Amino acid sequence: MADTRSPALPITVITVVRNGARTIEGAIESVLAQSCRPLEYIVVDGCSTDGTLDILRRYGDRVRWTSMPDDGLYDAMNRGIARVLEPDTYIHFLNADDRFAANDSLERALADSGGADFVYGRLERRDDALRYTDVVGQPVDRPALLFGTRIAHQAILCKRSVFDRVGGFRTEYRIAADYDWLLRVFEDPGITTRFVPVVVASMGFGGVSWERFPALARERFRIVRRHYAFPDVVRFSVYTVFGDYLRHYLQRVLRRLHLLNFARALKQSLRRDA
Repeated sequence: MADTRSPALPITVITVVRNGARTIEGAIESVLAQSCRPLEYIVVDGCSTDGTLDILRRYGDRVRWTSMPDDGLYDAMNRGIARVLEPDTYIHFLNADDRFAANDSLERALADSGGADFVYGRLERRDDALRYTDVVGQPVDRPALLFGTRIAHQAILCKRSVFDRVGGFRTEYRIAADYDWLLRVFEDPGITTRFVPVVVASMGFGGVSWERFPALARERFRIVRRHYAFPDVVRFSVYTVFGDYLRHYLQRVLRRLHLLNFARALKQSLRRDA
């Protein structure tokens, strides 16, 4: 009897790192444990000096890696994309301190992808210091993207051909280039998108977006001005001031007062009762 199963969808996972010796091994093991095949893993290192390269060498040919100076995170991500040649290969970016949610996360996401060009799922967010986790991610459209990224790059599987259509990450943005790129994807009617209800990856609390929130907000404003009409820019500005800024600094205060988990639990309870 002939094999009627669909052919396996190729995927390349890319990790960008600099001085990530403390966490990179966990990310590597998470990738190599994935059940889907064929799977290629590329690490783009920015001249680490803390032992990261020694860890990469231990994995031999199971991990393709390069180490050279770069012009920031998004320049390194573009270099990783350039190493993927086949247009139908799905690309996934996993940070050096992130993990896949399960060993079959990619397999389940691709199984429900319908062959779409741009596939996105859900993300687990961990606050290890407070022993708290939640899961975010839902279907979005371009109007919803006005109010922020809404799709974590750790939950995206995107064909190489999409980067050929809309370009890579614009390195003029140092923190929010992925937001600009997402808008270009959703503005192109020739790109098929699909949400899959799969928790793809697990991300730890913190990072540049938290530590440099004012700079992130300023970059997002520049990006919104580039992609949206003036009335939408006004709506975004109001939302940022009374939504993003208020929420961010309130969380900082609640964390300092050791009340953040209580506030999170109260919020979830109110949602259930609504």
